[in-house]
Amino acid sequence: MPSTLPTITVRNVRYRVERIANPEAFLLPLRFVLHDPRGRRWLLGPSRERPDRLVGIAPIRDLGSFRMSPFIGLWFADEDGKLVLAGSGLTNTATASGC
Repeated sequence: MPSTLPTITVRNVRYRVERIANPEAFLLPLRFVLHDPRGRRWLLGPSRERPDRLVGIAPIRDLGSFRMSPFIGLWFADEDGKLVLAGSGLTNTATASGC
């Protein structure tokens, strides 16, 4: 994975942001993959409650225990191809650097 990927910092952890090139080609309409420093991946897809917002989910694995998402209570948004942290309203609180 190239080190030139854009990053976003959530709760003092810097995640590398990888945009999914063709999200319509998959069963789930995933938009981004976040890579944490330990090598774990988190998928970002639309929320059922608010389709304009993205939520973080853990990928399904056949080995290992279930991991809670570190993004509980956080909303993300895709604005013109850039990943941003979105508040509960319409205001943005942070943007990903390098997008």
